[in-house]
Amino acid sequence: MAAQNPVLLERDAERERLLGWLEDAARGEGRLVLLAGEAGVGKTVFLREVARAASKGVRTLLGTCDPLSTPRPLEPLYDIAAAGGGDLLALLQEPDGHARAFRTFLGMLERPARPVLVVFEDVHWADEATLDLLRFLGRRVGGTRALLVASYRDDEVGSAHPLRLLVGDLATSPAVARLSLPPLTAGAVAALAEGTGLDAAELHRKTGCNPFFVTEVLAAGAM
Repeated sequence: MAAQNPVLLERDAERERLLGWLEDAARGEGRLVLLAGEAGVGKTVFLREVARAASKGVRTLLGTCDPLSTPRPLEPLYDIAAAGGGDLLALLQEPDGHARAFRTFLGMLERPARPVLVVFEDVHWADEATLDLLRFLGRRVGGTRALLVASYRDDEVGSAHPLRLLVGDLATSPAVARLSLPPLTAGAVAALAEGTGLDAAELHRKTGCNPFFVTEVLAAGAM
């Protein structure tokens, strides 16, 4: 099979939107993007591709939420602070330093020497403090040189999930946008199955056009 990556297939429009918003951020028109997609749709690989495609003049900051029984407060911000050190890390380690950490992080995004791409991954697992940070930034990011992307599994966010409330809270903010990564189309699955000996309709049915499952089946060469 030709070396097409199912995870990145049919993602050009979404990729160009994020890169366009990153150009806006470079001009001081920042944005928070809530990136939704089911488990296995390829959000992490997609965001890595966006970071790779971005100008070399862009700084990338990455933080991740983990599926812990008791989520660590502000885990994505800790990841970023630990990588950079300085005042932000010191504030996060203070018992009552979180409010000042919010302001300090915002300051990092307002006056950077180069535009910033910030990625918070898997915020469906975020603690309440991280969701509060996103609320805080969502109302202020428009005046920064940052594109903040918060990814989440929309198939794990029910109507009562705290993240769903956050999305509602930020719905009217002009600097907040929503973007979704859909499953592959049936046509894309058929193209990927061509020449493999696999039945495209059966591959479509068994994988639900989910890029991760399509990748696994193609790698195995059998269903």
